[in-house]
Parts: sequence; structure tokens; C-alpha cells
Amino acid sequence: MDLSITVQDTRVNIRVAGLIKTAKGYIFEKSEKGYVFMLGGRVKLGESTHEAIVREIKEEIGMDSGNLTLRSVIENFYTNNNEKVQEICFVYEINEVFTGIVPSEFVEVQIDDFKNYDIKPALIVEILKGERDSFKHIVVK
Repeated sequence: MDLSITVQDTRVNIRVAGLIKTAKGYIFEKSEKGYVFMLGGRVKLGESTHEAIVREIKEEIGMDSGNLTLRSVIENFYTNNNEKVQEICFVYEINEVFTGIVPSEFVEVQIDDFKNYDIKPALIVEILKGERDSFKHIVVK
């Protein structure tokens, strides 16, 4: 069961996301609405965020990885289909380079091309371009 509940009129999600480097850039998932976002998903009941991102990476691109660094926690407040959402997302950097074939529902984006993509949340670009040893807590309202 996903850690996603409705409290009053707001959906609360606990999520994980992965910063997955390739030889050319980073892997992002494509949205039907035209933007791209980090690979990941909801944490399941009884699952740690570390376990969740390892599971999501395996499910989505077939990569086995346990060498991860927690880079950021993003508190994201937004509306989706007229539903208010409050999301807490644990962002992990995968410390290995993905060498497989990027599935069609994903896109490989070079850092120099970030400006040509609508990356959500937009502040993820700050994390990717930032210092490797820094940790960021980001609130997006």
C-alpha cells in the first residue's frame, strides 16, 4: 500500500526520486502534459525511502543499485486535477552511471540542454548543477 492519504481536502504523498546519470546526461520520465520529471514513485507502507528508490529504479529501468546518496528533500505543494497535493519527496543520487537502453517513456537530457525542457519541479536543476556533497531542503509552493 502506497504512503498516500487524503487529509481534509489535500492528498499527502511520500515519494522518492532518483537522479540517474548516463554517459550523456540524466534520465527523466516524460509526462503526458509535456514536462519531464525524475524517475521515482511512492514509498510503500513499511518500506524505507532507500528501499523504495532501489525498487523504483529496478521496476522502471531495470537497474540494480544500492550505491545511493540522499541529496535533497523537497516539500512540494501543488494542485493536480483540482486536487490539492502536499508531497514530501526524498531525492537520491545514484552513484553509478546507467549504461542500459533508456526506455521510450523516459528521455536522456544533457545538462547543457536543461533550458530546453520543462523540468518539474524546476528547482531540481539547482540540485543537479550544485555541489556534489551538498544537501538541500527545498519547499515549493
